[in-house]
Amino acid sequence: MKKIIFSVALLAAGVAFTSCSENLLDTEQKGVGDSNSFYKTDADAKSAVTAMYATYIDEIAGNEGIWNAYLTGINYHSDDVLAAGGGTDDHLDFRIMNEMRYDASSAAPNKLFNHIYKAVYTSNVILQYFGGSADTPAKKKAVAEARVMRAWAHMLAAQVYYQPPLVDHIIGLGEYVGNETSQQDIFNWCVKECEESIADLPDRNGPNDKEGAWVVTKGFAQFVAGKSALFAGDYKKCASVIKPLVESSNYALVPGEKFRDLFHVEGDGCSEKIFEFNYKTNTAPAGGSDAWRTGNGRGRWMVANVFNWRGDDIVGGGKAPKICSTGGWGGAAIQQDFAHKMLANDGDSYRRKATFLTSDEFFYDEDLCGWNSDVQNGKHLTLEEKKFDKNRGINKESFSRSDVMEVKMMMHPNDADLSVGDNCNNTNVCLARLAEAYLIYAEACIQNGDLAEAQKYIRMIQDRAGSQTKTESIASKEEGMKILMDEKQYELWFEGCRWFDIVRWGIAKECFDKVLDQIPYQTDEYTTSNGAKPHKLAYTVKHPFAKIGVSLKFTEGKNEYWPLPQDELDVNPNLHQVRGWKNNN
Repeated sequence: MKKIIFSVALLAAGVAFTSCSENLLDTEQKGVGDSNSFYKTDADAKSAVTAMYATYIDEIAGNEGIWNAYLTGINYHSDDVLAAGGGTDDHLDFRIMNEMRYDASSAAPNKLFNHIYKAVYTSNVILQYFGGSADTPAKKKAVAEARVMRAWAHMLAAQVYYQPPLVDHIIGLGEYVGNETSQQDIFNWCVKECEESIADLPDRNGPNDKEGAWVVTKGFAQFVAGKSALFAGDYKKCASVIKPLVESSNYALVPGEKFRDLFHVEGDGCSEKIFEFNYKTNTAPAGGSDAWRTGNGRGRWMVANVFNWRGDDIVGGGKAPKICSTGGWGGAAIQQDFAHKMLANDGDSYRRKATFLTSDEFFYDEDLCGWNSDVQNGKHLTLEEKKFDKNRGINKESFSRSDVMEVKMMMHPNDADLSVGDNCNNTNVCLARLAEAYLIYAEACIQNGDLAEAQKYIRMIQDRAGSQTKTESIASKEEGMKILMDEKQYELWFEGCRWFDIVRWGIAKECFDKVLDQIPYQTDEYTTSNGAKPHKLAYTVKHPFAKIGVSLKFTEGKNEYWPLPQDELDVNPNLHQVRGWKNNN
């Protein structure tokens, strides 16, 4: 089952035809079955579920050309990520999410909204045709899988958009769904959907069951229910529904030395993965080799270039460091203050070195980075020779990068699907892993006053990470939350959590105010001294947006969420903008 290639096995139940003659309407469509005869058997249910997974993969893990609305958009909307690239106008479609320069017409809010509800539609198809007549275990399992995936999609929607539409059925012609349902009611609905589905879902068959990480199981239902309850502020419910997951023998944290693998092909389907999109990259399912430009391509072709180091700024280009699969465009850099904080907390931990490299590690460590010039004339360079090696280094001032080099989400050579190119990342897209479940459970325990239980799971995270900072005990709820908030940022950097957490914790404005227009410009002391000093990364903080007259501001009551897309508002009279996005004020 490794790297499934899905075919389109399911189409919309109803198709509207326009501008066609009567004789065309009477022509039998080839390869399209009647919905009244299709949704009957166990095989039909399995086929429908396969098509549902294919749609979720295409919509959530697919690309928008050179970026991805889920991976890039959500993670850029964070205080510990820098939308680097080539300058203030580079990659504007998605870099503006990092700088609070977006509005209801911007690409990311529009794209992700559209993707979420297209995916929800495929869940609703299964539920409409099997939901009331599931009379076999296979059909009941299909319904349960559809309900959990739909709950996950709505949980995501409510994290990104305030009061998004709750779409629990196939929308008919002329029907307009509004957004009157409260945030808390949406999250509570997600909890209920998952809880009612658990009985019809299988367990993962032990921590070595790779395929159990690629389909909806009891574990993923418990994860979605627990996370939704956390966002609903129902900590007792959160702890009760996610506790069976964190105690399950079907999952295990990978060893510290394998932490790096969690974000690369070596970690696909590993013991820590609760659910991930397992897919085979296909850049041209419709439209030939240029299909990626229209967003038709499944996978992350050229998204890898965004996340990789900026090749133009590196001596020898992007592939001179051996860790790189290809040259990159230098987006998604780690924010310097957070990096220094993590370094002080973690030291030389497995986790820290799998998240970012220090200057010495970047220039000189052959195991962590490595350069093509490490071996010259058949001999390994000594450290002293590397310090003044002209075949490595940063060759000019690099925008929005500091004295460290992030590695967590950049594409390594083994990740490349060479049948497509060295810039096509074939790593699965993870939606849920055990470490996050531990931290969700720990937070609920803190809020419930069970500090010893919270400390137990936080310590498990720290021990696995190899962090030099360990929590021996938690004396109060306030202390526990401080430790939890820091640990979650260290563990889950660039994993789609930070933005949602700082909003939920009520600290989003203070976090963003510290970093907006505080842009580091990276240099190499070897380059700036014309070879008189050894290679060493340095940086200067500048304010390029103020210089060009652009004011970056996080507006409280507004930028905690993305606006509902203007395109949707224009066609749906029941949909209305909420919070500070009303009248775009």
